[in-house]
Amino acid sequence: MKKIFYLGILLGLLSACQENKMDGFDSNGAVYFQTNPSDWNNLADSVLYSFAGKDVTEKTLNLQVNLMGEAVGYDRKFRLVVDQEKTTAKAGVHYRTLEDFYILPKDAYSVQIPVILLRGDALMEKEILPLTLKLEASDDLQPGLTQRIVTRILVTDMYMKPAYWERLWMWGDYSVKKHSLLLELFEVDFPETVDEYYDDYYLWSARANMISQYVEENYPVLDENNQPIEPWFES
Repeated sequence: MKKIFYLGILLGLLSACQENKMDGFDSNGAVYFQTNPSDWNNLADSVLYSFAGKDVTEKTLNLQVNLMGEAVGYDRKFRLVVDQEKTTAKAGVHYRTLEDFYILPKDAYSVQIPVILLRGDALMEKEILPLTLKLEASDDLQPGLTQRIVTRILVTDMYMKPAYWERLWMWGDYSVKKHSLLLELFEVDFPETVDEYYDDYYLWSARANMISQYVEENYPVLDENNQPIEPWFES
């Protein structure tokens, strides 16, 4: 029985290896995206950034690119290109044109690639514009993990509900007006990840309480649908 069990594991491993096999693949020469730098297992393939409520005209997002295999004692180039068929953001308007090549430094297993987003035009106030990026082969490095060689940056100038909002019980129902009050009263926006939020959990709870008190003291504060926001925080 044990032999059958071990054989099943072995066959499973062989199958997984076969699925990841790439013609001409060099185990020391492949790269892939890690969209969430703090969690390798997170397979999210997109990053959202909104300029709404922020007094900036550009934003640099750093994308982490990892190496598959062993580091070497010299710099290597890799290619990062825009997938035009899956991109509506415009170079020079919504983002700065990418470099022809990027460098994985010697002895490094990862590198941060800066992508500069621009607060370009009025279209951003109406739509979320995808900038789809993919890794392509260079003379030095091949694309690595199939599920992680494409990533999207979603850029807009609209207020966007944080992806983790449902975990924020102390904020009540989401509204654009409530979101804008956070920026008006505290000059901060919600963090990009829930981990960053919970790193300052008590500070964010205090902010939720104070905005709820503001809504109560200035009632009615109307939301984007012209409906009054009800005080929601219970300490």
